[in-house]
Amino acid sequence: MTPPVHFTVDYVINPWMDPTVPVDTDRALTQWLALREVFESLGHTVHVVDPQPGLPDMVYAANGGLSVGGTTIAARFAYPEREPEGDHYAEWLHTSGFGPVHRTDGIQEGEGDFLVVGDVILAGTGFRTHRDTHAEVATLTGLPVITLELVDPRYYHLDTALGVLDDTNIAYYPPAFGPASRALLADLFPNAIIASDEDAAVLGLNLVSDGRHIVMTDAAPHLTNELRAAGYETVCVDLSELLKGGGGIKCCTLELRLSNGDPIGVATGMEAGFMGGTTTTDDAAQPTAEPHVAHNYSPLPVTAATAEGAWITDGDGRRYLDCLGAYSAVNFGHRHPRIVAAAHEQLNRVTLTSRAFRSDRLEPFCAALSALCAKDMVLPMNTGAEAVESAIKVARKWGYDVKGVPDGQAKVIVAGGNFHGRTISIVSFSDDPDARTGFGPFTPGFVRVPYGDVGAMAEAMDADTVAVLVEPIQGESGIIVPPDDYLPGVRTLCTERNVLMIADEIQSGLGRTGKTFAVQHWDVEPDVYTLGKALGGGILPVSAVVANHDILGVLHPGQHGSTFGGNPLAAAVGHTVVDMLADGTWQARAAEAGERMHARLRDLVGHGVLAVRGLGLWAGIDVDPALGTGKDVCLRLADLGVLAKDTHGSTLRLAPPLVITDDEIDWAVERLAEALRS
Repeated sequence: MTPPVHFTVDYVINPWMDPTVPVDTDRALTQWLALREVFESLGHTVHVVDPQPGLPDMVYAANGGLSVGGTTIAARFAYPEREPEGDHYAEWLHTSGFGPVHRTDGIQEGEGDFLVVGDVILAGTGFRTHRDTHAEVATLTGLPVITLELVDPRYYHLDTALGVLDDTNIAYYPPAFGPASRALLADLFPNAIIASDEDAAVLGLNLVSDGRHIVMTDAAPHLTNELRAAGYETVCVDLSELLKGGGGIKCCTLELRLSNGDPIGVATGMEAGFMGGTTTTDDAAQPTAEPHVAHNYSPLPVTAATAEGAWITDGDGRRYLDCLGAYSAVNFGHRHPRIVAAAHEQLNRVTLTSRAFRSDRLEPFCAALSALCAKDMVLPMNTGAEAVESAIKVARKWGYDVKGVPDGQAKVIVAGGNFHGRTISIVSFSDDPDARTGFGPFTPGFVRVPYGDVGAMAEAMDADTVAVLVEPIQGESGIIVPPDDYLPGVRTLCTERNVLMIADEIQSGLGRTGKTFAVQHWDVEPDVYTLGKALGGGILPVSAVVANHDILGVLHPGQHGSTFGGNPLAAAVGHTVVDMLADGTWQARAAEAGERMHARLRDLVGHGVLAVRGLGLWAGIDVDPALGTGKDVCLRLADLGVLAKDTHGSTLRLAPPLVITDDEIDWAVERLAEALRS
C-alpha cells in the first residue's frame, strides 16, 4: 500500500476525476489508515511503499504490479502522468525481496487488470492494459490468462467491475463487459454474485477478499447483503475521498503472493525472507564493518537498508522481524504513514527557528502533551538523557526556590540498577561499571538506594532531598517490574516529605506497557514525567519534561535552553504521536498483544528459559546460562530472522513495535524456542 500523502485530482485520465471538485488529502489519509488497520486487524501484513511527490495517483498501489506463482511483474502505465510509478514499484519490489522483477514490453497496469482466481488469471482490456500484453503475462507466470473486454469507460480497470471472492468464485457487473466476455463469465462462474447498478456506481466491486473476509466500501448495501447471504464476512470501510480519483479498496491494495499462489500472509511472508546466509558471532570483527564509527556500541551484524511496520530489510533483501523497536522509540512501527505524513508536511513549511522565535507548532504540541499527562506545562527537549538532565535541574531549582533547601545542598534519590542515560551527571549515580569506569570525577548530590525498597528510600530522605528519580519499570536492567506496593509507597513518601516524584517514562511510557504511562498500572501520578523515544515517532529525537506550573514555573529565560528543543518539525511529529494516543487504541493493542506475548513466552519456562517479566509488549527473558550468553542467543535469533537485544548476562529484552500482529508474535516466540534448542 502507498499512503495518499500527495493525493490530489489535478488532471483527468478516467471519468471519475474532476479537478473542480476539492480533494481533502488529510481525510484521504485518515481513510487510508483505517483501511490499513482493517487489513492488519484481520492478520495480514501490510508493506508500505513510500509515496512520491508529483505522483498523486500512486496511492492506487494495485496498479503497480502483479505478484503470483513466484513471479513478480512491475507495471508499465498507459498514461504519462502515471508512467514514473512503474519504476518506483519495480525498485521497491526488488529491494524488498520480492524479485526478480519482470517488466513487460506492452502496457499493463498490474492488478488493476490482472485478477487471480485460483489457478487462472482474469485479464481486462479496452482502456488501459493492452490485449497483447495478456500473452506476455501468461508466458511469465505460466498460468492461463483469460481476456475480458471492458466497454464502459467508468470501469476502466477490471478491478472496478469485478471482485475476486475466493479461488472459485467472483462478483461482477455484467454491463461493464462486452457481449462475448459476459457470456464467458456466465459460463465460467455460474454461481457468481451479480452487482447492481448502484453497487457498481460506488465501486462496490473494488474489494479485497482473503476467501472469508471481504473488505469493501460501506456505500454498497445491496452487494454487502448479497455477500453476507453467500456466507462471507464483510468489513465495510469508508474510502469516499479516494473515490474522487477513481479508486477504492482494491485499487489501494497490491496483493503479494508466494509460489503456492496464496497471498503473503504473516507466517508465509516471514519464512520467505530468511533463506540463506548466516551471521557472524565474532564481536572483534565488528568494528571493521564501520571503521569510521566510534566503537561505543557492539551491534548485531545486521545492516538495515529499509524498514516498515515491524520489519527491517537489509541490503540483500533479507527481512527481519524487529522485536526491539529501537528501545521503544519505534512504538508505532517503522515509518508509520501518519507520522511520516506529518513530517513531510512540516518539512515543506519550516523546520527550525530556535527558541529565539515562536513557531505555530510548539504551543499546540505542548497543550496536547500537557492534556495527555494531566499537567500544566511542557519543557521540550531532544533526547531522553536531555529530559532527565533537565528534570534534575528543575528539581534542584524547585528545591532552592520553593522548598527552601540551602544553596548547593539539594539531593536526588535514585534507584540501584537504574538507567537514565549516559551523560556525566547520569552515570554519576549509575551502578553499572561499564557506564562509570573511566569517566570520573562524578557529579555529587545523588543518593542511591535499592530498587523496590520503600523503607530504604525513607531512610535516605532528609530535609535536603528535593526529588526521587525512578523508572516505573527498569528497562536496561532486564524489564524489572517492582513490587505492587513500591510505586504507591514512593508516591506517599514524596507527598509526606515534600519531595518531587519524577517518573522516567522514556522507555516505559506512551503505550508500551498497555497504559499511556507505566505508573498507571499502580494508580500513581508523579509530579514530573520525563518522556522521549516514542514521542519522536521513530522519525527524530523528541523529548520532554512535563509537570505543573508550580514546578516548571521555576525556570526563567536564560536559565535553561536548547537550540533544537521544541523545533517546529519535532513539535509536528510529537503532536501527531500525542493525537494517536488520545483515544487509547494503541494502549489497548499493547495490552492485548502483550498478554499473548507473555503467555507464549511463559510456555518456554523450563525449556531453556528461567523467568519472564514485563507488562504489555515489553518483556525481559532470563535464559539458562548453559545455553549461552544473551548476545549468543540474539545472534542465533538474527540468523532466524528476529532482532532482539541482550542486556546483562543471559537476559534478553523484547520491545516490538505495537503494530506487531498476533501471528508475528507467535512466529517470533517459535524462533526463540528454536534458537534455544540450537
